[in-house]
Amino acid sequence: MVVSTAAPVLQQLDASWTSRLEPLLAAGQAAGADLVEVFLERTDHLGVLAEQDDITSVSPAFGMGAGLRVFRGLRDGFVSTNDLSAAGLLDALDQALGMLGLERSSLGRGSFAGLAPLRDHGDTKADWLARCPELADATGRLLQGTAALQRQGKHLQVRRGSYARDWQEVLVAASDGTFARDVRLHQSLGLSVLAADGDHRSSIGRRYGSQGRPEHLLRWDGEASAREVCDSASTMLYADYVEAGQMPAVLANRFGGVIFHEACGHLLETTQVERGTTPFAEMVGEPIAHEAVTAIDEGLSDGAFGSLSMDDEGMEPQRTVLIENGVLKRFLSDRAGELRTGHGRTGSGRRQSHNFAAASRMRNTYIAAGPHTPDDLIASVDRGLYCKSMGGGSVGPTGQFNFAVEEGYLIENGQLTKPVKGATLIGEAKEVMPRISMCANDLDLAAGFCGSVSGSVFVTVGQPHIKVESITVGGR
Repeated sequence: MVVSTAAPVLQQLDASWTSRLEPLLAAGQAAGADLVEVFLERTDHLGVLAEQDDITSVSPAFGMGAGLRVFRGLRDGFVSTNDLSAAGLLDALDQALGMLGLERSSLGRGSFAGLAPLRDHGDTKADWLARCPELADATGRLLQGTAALQRQGKHLQVRRGSYARDWQEVLVAASDGTFARDVRLHQSLGLSVLAADGDHRSSIGRRYGSQGRPEHLLRWDGEASAREVCDSASTMLYADYVEAGQMPAVLANRFGGVIFHEACGHLLETTQVERGTTPFAEMVGEPIAHEAVTAIDEGLSDGAFGSLSMDDEGMEPQRTVLIENGVLKRFLSDRAGELRTGHGRTGSGRRQSHNFAAASRMRNTYIAAGPHTPDDLIASVDRGLYCKSMGGGSVGPTGQFNFAVEEGYLIENGQLTKPVKGATLIGEAKEVMPRISMCANDLDLAAGFCGSVSGSVFVTVGQPHIKVESITVGGR
């Protein structure tokens, strides 16, 4: 029998890690690093998929690890590890230091003065995971949802429901004294259908999500969600194809905000400034949108998918006005972004897991409400397109985009008329933003996922109804 003399790996992420982290941070600074940061996490994930009337997949996953980042000048080195022993963390530190040409020394502590008292944002969230639905409850609710689709839908070939629960405990420590902990809980669920009748097809899906609400799934109104999906699928099944052309468009609230998020929001992250891929890099204080547009990114809205008590660099979130009355006010910035671009941190340093270095990322990002009603916007259009629901799309590195319209209607003489399908919105952020001429008073938010340089993170997109004076609509 082999007896290990190594110190046991600490499980709960709390102040008990101080004695292990402080020597690590001191060693990094003594080696010549300007700053050393450690991100520790524990995760507990559950994914469930229902197809037709059966549960076809249950995917639990657990994880624990650390990401170490070392800064020197404008450069940084990052290493992730699942070995959280003292020796394992020191090995990761040595690798990160080596990326910058540094070596650990046994002499001194550098300028490291010790960690500040722990800021614990997770102390009131200790029971969140225990309060989440058990597997039997989750599978039961999903099957209720797919059964509701069957009752309310017509010509349905495929019915799916999905549920995901993501619990995460994080601890951030850095040689500038940062020492903070948080617990996060995200739950999402979705319903989707494929309807077919002869040559007619429609595919519709809806996703709902929340942060910090353990009872979210148990309070979900599956009948209402199924009705929304089935009504849309039925409407679009026999819709005519839209004619391509340049025309005004009215985009509905909630998930309509995905276009601003993708086409413009990413261009306002300092990662894009660093790369030289945003056309707005030198335009702070200048107009980049119509004066009707004010855009905000924040991590504060209660229950919203992108809300957080602190970012993944230990900074508390704030409300960041990106665009005010059409004028660019500031960029979203993380620690590296502040260092390399001069734009101050905004509590936007985010990452999917310990396997990624943090980067400037959006949280809850939306166009603010305006003075009009949705009917005002529609009434102002002689002939155009109403986009009630957006589907998938793609975005180029400098803001070129195309997005499918999942549910659309013609606007004729200020009235919604027949449904149309096959529409795609095509444009470029710097051209479309000045054409958003009216914003309604019905701001609403929708849960989503965003993939970028630091992995996939939970975000919220949103807007009120907005009118775009002219946009390219792809179709037949």
